[in-house]
Amino acid sequence: MNTINYRLPQLGDEHQISGCMWASAVLWELTDGTPESVAEWKKLCSPEELRDRILSNEKTLVATWNEIVVGFIAFKRGNHLSLLFVRREFSGQGIGRELFTRCSYDLDEVTVNAAQEAVGFYLKVGFIQSGDRFFKHGIWGTPMKWINLSHEVME
Repeated sequence: MNTINYRLPQLGDEHQISGCMWASAVLWELTDGTPESVAEWKKLCSPEELRDRILSNEKTLVATWNEIVVGFIAFKRGNHLSLLFVRREFSGQGIGRELFTRCSYDLDEVTVNAAQEAVGFYLKVGFIQSGDRFFKHGIWGTPMKWINLSHEVME
């Protein structure tokens, strides 16, 4: 039985990460179907954009199964979770939670603009809604925040 392995992404992983993102999402659930929103999604998934994320100093991590990328997480601006995807056929196995846990343990708080389909997941891992749902570039987002309770000082 092959297990899930977690590691830093490497140059050369960007095409597999892009494929993972496409295999994780239903385009019509994430966008409103307009050319602007589809173009925004294509940009986020482009190997060039993903290569830049791999080379950045921001937190990123991949989950692999049998050397295939099945999950990806990326932060920007330090504590803003910008991408978290798990291939549909691997969802429900704790991979998203593990990616998040491995990247957030040393952060005081994390913010995310969650797609509607991901709000339930973020609630399960301890996020709360922190603002009104918004629509930008043809994509809906719900601002959410996670506070690392293990960092709170006990008095």
